[in-house]
Amino acid sequence: MYMEDLDFKVKKKNLYETVADRMEDMILSNSLRQGERLPSEQELALKFGISRNVMRESLKLLKERQLIVQKNGEGTFIAKPESGSVTEILNRMLRLDDIGYMDVYEMRKLLEPYASRVVAEKKDDLDFEKLEQYLQGMIESKDVWDKRIDYDIQFHICIAEATGNPLLICFINSMVRGIVTQQEGHQDGIEFHKRIIDSLKRGDPDEAEAVMRAHIEKSAKMCWVEDVQ
Repeated sequence: MYMEDLDFKVKKKNLYETVADRMEDMILSNSLRQGERLPSEQELALKFGISRNVMRESLKLLKERQLIVQKNGEGTFIAKPESGSVTEILNRMLRLDDIGYMDVYEMRKLLEPYASRVVAEKKDDLDFEKLEQYLQGMIESKDVWDKRIDYDIQFHICIAEATGNPLLICFINSMVRGIVTQQEGHQDGIEFHKRIIDSLKRGDPDEAEAVMRAHIEKSAKMCWVEDVQ
């Protein structure tokens, strides 16, 4: 569908939020497709029957929603929000809505054992070489906390990605990035990860699910102890 075929007109009483909402609907319904280049700000203003200033504010709002990306010298393009935006929202919720770390761990305890079961049942979709690299990275970066945490996070995301479920991947990605693992328990984490890899290689769904659940429960207890103190 071409831009000239779309009905852009909105009532003058509406503000830039309404225009942004209208364009968001068009993006989500695929009337405007990912990667498509938008007309200029002035052209869009004319199509919508609004001022250029209102259009500029609408585009700014769409950019905040990560639905468009503006490239210098090239123009404005339709984009897809990254899962990192969900992580940012989660972190805001944790701070503003008084959601505790234990609530996040409870969600992880529901999602990640299930993901491990799914992956164990179709183990051919899992990149074991990458998983082993993340584990080795944790072992070698024992005394470099930020690197060790990053390898830990990537380990869990790698398993989530192997499920092939985009929504599950998005939520697990956000959950594991939403909580900073405690500096203690490094060796426990390594041992659990070794057991997880082993159960996945053997294609044992029950064991993979059980070990992942035990791993998260142990991590949650450590986080809880530190919070209480």
